[in-house]
Amino acid sequence: MPRGLFITGTDTGIGKTLVAAVLAAALADRGVPCRYLKPMESGITPATPAADTDGGRVLIAAGRDDTPLDEVILFRFQEPLAPLLAARQENRLIDRDTLLAAIRRRLDPGALNLVEGAGGLMVPLCPGYLAADLAADLHLPALVVCRSALGAVNHTLLTLAELRRRHIPVAGLVINHLTGPPGIAEWHFADQVREFDPAPQLGELPFLDAPDFRPAALRRLAGRIDFDALLRAAGEPEKRIAPATMTEP
Repeated sequence: MPRGLFITGTDTGIGKTLVAAVLAAALADRGVPCRYLKPMESGITPATPAADTDGGRVLIAAGRDDTPLDEVILFRFQEPLAPLLAARQENRLIDRDTLLAAIRRRLDPGALNLVEGAGGLMVPLCPGYLAADLAADLHLPALVVCRSALGAVNHTLLTLAELRRRHIPVAGLVINHLTGPPGIAEWHFADQVREFDPAPQLGELPFLDAPDFRPAALRRLAGRIDFDALLRAAGEPEKRIAPATMTEP
């Protein structure tokens, strides 16, 4: 069974790709082999540069921008819609077995695999098949990216409850502060979630005017995440869990 994480979110636009890029950059700095996959990505037209795709951004963060994009984004769609609807807009049929086979061919048993979902846990990927079904089929613990604004406690607890209902291990939460300056809801978000669910809270990312995927910025954000706990949750051997050696470019 491959080691790794299924990166999901409590909503779309929640910062999953930024977190994936932070993880990829930090793993590269630590010398931990990493394999990143974005099985389905929407909103990619023939004119979209690779560096403007989620998959391309994470490849650059990991120092693997020479990797063909098709090896990372397995199915791409032009309309910025949930994958099932986007595929139907193009008269394409991608079923569960096709999706799983494409992913499993590319998982690396010698690396820590990061598989980034599309949108939230209940987003339709294929006919009768949700992102939660994919997480369960891959047998990877889920890393949940959530926001902290008003309403986020509800979304976060619902996501965690669904993961537990499906017996999907929860690696933990990364809180992404998408609004600023913080108000009462943001200041108390972590404590409120902790009061109702024991999921490990692995770190918090500060409010950013726009996601910054430059290496130095990713390294600074990596310092806000408990990587030792994250690597243990992902099944990384203890001997490979060591402090990073990070240098500014």
